Formats: sequence, structure tokens, C-alpha cells
Amino acid sequence: MINIIQNRKYFFIFSGILVAASIGVLFFWGLNMGIDFTGGSLSEVSFTGERPGGQEVKNLLLGSELGLQEVKVQPSGDKEFLIRMRVLSEDEHQKMLEVVKEAYSERGVVENRFESIGPVIGAELKNKAWEAITIALIVIILYIAYTFRKVSKPVASWKYGVSAIVALAHDILIVTGIFAAMGIF
Repeated sequence: MINIIQNRKYFFIFSGILVAASIGVLFFWGLNMGIDFTGGSLSEVSFTGERPGGQEVKNLLLGSELGLQEVKVQPSGDKEFLIRMRVLSEDEHQKMLEVVKEAYSERGVVENRFESIGPVIGAELKNKAWEAITIALIVIILYIAYTFRKVSKPVASWKYGVSAIVALAHDILIVTGIFAAMGIF
């Protein structure tokens, strides 16, 4: 049996290392934000025949005259791809679709959906997300302070709420750091 209280310093050290590593990863590399926050275009393309390789489709789009510097091609389902790229105008969208349809005409290309999100909307989403997080944290502190209001003898009830938020931030920071590292590697 593990004596947690007696060995707490090891758990604190381990937790501190994870938090420091997460902060380092987030500071140096940051999160790999999706097009919802950065803006961009998303096209879902399906093939009635055999689906080509993702790298093959990516190289096709990067080599086209559309001037795309970055394209992310992700398999979705058995015969679909999600293609993420910078914001495309309607003319560029049609050219991109034409390039794919020409290259894979024998495989039957069908575009299921196309979405384009501008960077202004992405920035607004990011601001709204931060506002929602702030409001949620304040409400949690107030709720815990209210719930523990009769236990305020040795410790003020609002301190329980702050302690819960610190523990929540600890857990979220470690998980976010792991996701940021996974986005890089």
C-alpha cells in the first residue's frame, strides 16, 4: 500500500514538473488552434471509388496554382477527407475543387460541405471563450463559498472556492500542455 501523506513531497515534485513542462510547451510552442479560432476554410470531400493517400492530396493542392502555403488533409470515415487551408474566395474554392476533381476523376469526387471562417470571427470566438471561462470560474468560487459558508471557522469559505479553482487550473494546465505537445510532435 502506498502511504500518500508520507510520500507527498514526491507527488508535489512530480506535479510541479508536469506543470512547469506544460507552461514551457505552451509558452514556446503554444496551442495549434483550429480554423474556428484562427480563420480559414474547411472542405469535406468524399470519393465514390478508392480514397487516395492524404499526402498525395496535400502535395496536389500545394503544387497547384492556388498559392496555398499550408494545407492540412485529414482522413474522415472510409472515403472522405477534411481539407483545411487559409480563407478561400469563392473563385479559389471552385479552382481548388476543380483541381481535385481533375486529378481524381476516375474515383468520383464529391464535395459534401465547404465552410469558411474569417479571422475576425475567429478572434471574436476566442474573446467570447475567455469571457465564458472567467464567468464560469467566478460562479464556481461563489458557489463553493456559499456551500461552505457554515464551515468558516478555521478557514474563510471563499478560500475553499479559490483552492478548488487552483486545483482545476492545475489539472487543465497539465492536459492542455499535453495537447500542445501532441500538436507539435
